[in-house]
Amino acid sequence: MTDLDLKTPIRTWTRVIENKTYTCSTDTSLVQLDAINAAFGSDIIYWAKPLPQKKLYKMVQNSLCFGIYVEDDTSSSSETTEKPMVAFGRLITDHVTFAYLTDVYVLEEYQGKGLAKWMMACLKEVLDSWETLRRCVLFTGGKDAVRLYERTLGMRDVRDQSNGLVIMQVMGKAGAPGLGKKDGGLE
Repeated sequence: MTDLDLKTPIRTWTRVIENKTYTCSTDTSLVQLDAINAAFGSDIIYWAKPLPQKKLYKMVQNSLCFGIYVEDDTSSSSETTEKPMVAFGRLITDHVTFAYLTDVYVLEEYQGKGLAKWMMACLKEVLDSWETLRRCVLFTGGKDAVRLYERTLGMRDVRDQSNGLVIMQVMGKAGAPGLGKKDGGLE
């Protein structure tokens, strides 16, 4: 058995929206670290801050990443031209029984095109292929995000259950300010 046998195979999906071709891929060699750091430094991601390049690379390599790339007028002319990454999400996972979904975003100028729904459909296809998956979890806020994950992945708020499940956490040094406090999201 090799390391390649232990990971989920690379998957790629393509879709045309408004005459532009979008590709969703789990190939980490396509992931643009500068694009992630730019998103981490923007208002669209409140829970993370930019990371040093080596740490960001390690984060990506140790995750199952879903990037969405768009072919624009300049990128469609050559296979070697890097296509802009306009959306991203990643699973921290053992590729067998458990996955934690995090760092999901779509750049503002690409929102409203169904890209988040499509990314989640691609992600669900991968999760559904894992015969021994016990659960996929995430932390999120906002009614729109909750609806997205309920509709696309079938997720549910476990706080509404009486099965005694408790979700616990310990915050690291880089945890988002306010996250984990009553006024900052999780209680």
